[in-house]
Amino acid sequence: MSLRSNIGLPLLLVATLAFPALALSAAAPPALLQEDPGEVCEAAIESQVWEDVIAACEPLLSTHDESDPAYEFYKENVDYAHTTINYQNQQQCMESAQAGAWDTTLTACPAILEVAPDFFVAHLFLGFAHQGTGNQEQAIGSFQEFLSAADANPEMAAQLGEQIAMARRTVAIARSEMGDRAAAIPLLRQVAEADPSDAEAHFRLGYALLQEDDDAAAEESFAAVIALNPDIPQLPQVLFLAGQLAYNAQEFDSAAERLNRYLEAEPEGQYATEVHWMLGFIAGRSTDENGMMRHYGAALQADPNNPNARDANYSLGVIAFNRAQCNTALRYFQAFMRLARGDSRAADVEDMILDIEDGVCEGGF
Repeated sequence: MSLRSNIGLPLLLVATLAFPALALSAAAPPALLQEDPGEVCEAAIESQVWEDVIAACEPLLSTHDESDPAYEFYKENVDYAHTTINYQNQQQCMESAQAGAWDTTLTACPAILEVAPDFFVAHLFLGFAHQGTGNQEQAIGSFQEFLSAADANPEMAAQLGEQIAMARRTVAIARSEMGDRAAAIPLLRQVAEADPSDAEAHFRLGYALLQEDDDAAAEESFAAVIALNPDIPQLPQVLFLAGQLAYNAQEFDSAAERLNRYLEAEPEGQYATEVHWMLGFIAGRSTDENGMMRHYGAALQADPNNPNARDANYSLGVIAFNRAQCNTALRYFQAFMRLARGDSRAADVEDMILDIEDGVCEGGF
């Protein structure tokens, strides 16, 4: 959508005015002869150097009565000069932003806002310029100025829907990156509601809500991301967080589906060990011995001193013992005893260790 201002610039014809002849004494010294101000104004108009028109013609307005035809002529050309300069500055503000010429944008856009505050889209361009020069705080301020001005001017805002959505999204993401959840959450809600396919907005909203301990709302946002299955770098993190929420809620089928998808995406990822602990527990609930061996085995290898390690070693030792895998069972039982410290199962494990050491490992525990 073009943001060009539709300012009409009608051409004004330079009127030829008859100015009274300046009565000068023939004996007057040459130094006293000065250019006629009206002629200087007319020359500036003919040159179409609009700054000169303002400088030469605007002072004449105070020397003529408004009923004087000359006043109307000067006023018309002065107004036209201001309009033309404003239009040129608007074009420079807009075109420099579109070209990524941030230094020019940072000069041209404030200049036009001083004389034409209604051209509030300049705040949007300033936001991009501040972003481009690494000034995040000023970028946010400019985008918010644009959004506030748009709210106050619904007629103009109706033509700027795409730009308003972009500014709101930019501010929302910036606020979330800065950890300003109070400001970010309502903005992210607006962004996600306006564009349900915006996976990053759903992710950031879910993450902010999770930090606010609103697990149910966070789950809803994460579920929206998973349903979209977007190609975004945050998807594995979403799968982990959503899986963890389901696990904590004891919704184990949903948790297992999400956590297994996490391992498919990042088998050696940041959360892989924690995922294996949860999947090992879920497998144990359904007596899936192979699942327990796989997930608890991977978790113990990565983090043998984890608080979950005692139960995992016991479970895997029993599975191996029942399968008559004596050396494997002994290894897990010894690890269990190292961590047991008064565990009620310790006596049974000691008996099985003695059986294994005596060569008795027939399973059936």
